[in-house]
Amino acid sequence: MGQHKIIAHRGMSTLAPENTMAAFELMPRYNVNWLETDLAITSDEKLVIMHDGDVARTTNGHGRVTALNFEELHRLSAGAWFDSKFRNEKVPTFDDVIDFVNRNQINLNLEIKPINGKDAARLTRSMVRQLANRIDRIDSQIRVVISSFYPNILMKMKQIRPDLEYACLFNQYTLSLAKPLTGLLNTKIIHPDNRRLTAAKVRRLKKAGYEINVWTVDKIDRANQLFNWGVDGIFTDIGQDFPNHRQEQIQDSHYLTTWF
Repeated sequence: MGQHKIIAHRGMSTLAPENTMAAFELMPRYNVNWLETDLAITSDEKLVIMHDGDVARTTNGHGRVTALNFEELHRLSAGAWFDSKFRNEKVPTFDDVIDFVNRNQINLNLEIKPINGKDAARLTRSMVRQLANRIDRIDSQIRVVISSFYPNILMKMKQIRPDLEYACLFNQYTLSLAKPLTGLLNTKIIHPDNRRLTAAKVRRLKKAGYEINVWTVDKIDRANQLFNWGVDGIFTDIGQDFPNHRQEQIQDSHYLTTWF
């Protein structure tokens, strides 16, 4: 499995709080060289890393990310919920992630999150514009894939940066739309749901020329099965448990079921 992509889902997210620098900084220790993380934006148009639209699950605060300014967000603990030793972890900025991947030569899958609310149009335009500009800070030797469940967001990005790589995310019910949506974006990268994915579906997709990276696979046997079927990579919360990625010293691991 060493030749296949093991993609750290929100970082090493069973060893440290998801989408924090603590979770990212563990990746080199386990020789995991693909990071999946989520791009969001604050009310004052700062690009930050956050999966949920609301901060309540992964910080000690509450409210929508887009309703908070960066100073308010930065005051929150992004790690105390996981373990008290992470209480000083902050919500990272996109610039923090750029510095991290450049320093460690980590490939990046960046999922763009949808924006809702009264300022959705303004903030979406700002997010796309800033991402289109800032992504050039990433070392050209690093592979970057921009992904989303929302083709309209990817289309906005592609209009500005047609040179970038894009991937469509699909859940177990929408995979049948792969051909028309990837055709619209002129991409051959798809990220299907692990649930209900079969060998026959993988075979058809590979025959059609797709690169397939499956989310979220947290069982070694299932990952092995998927790789045997021909998938190119998996998103996982347990990158530390895969062959060639284990460390001799066993560390405590929190198990989280995080499908998206």
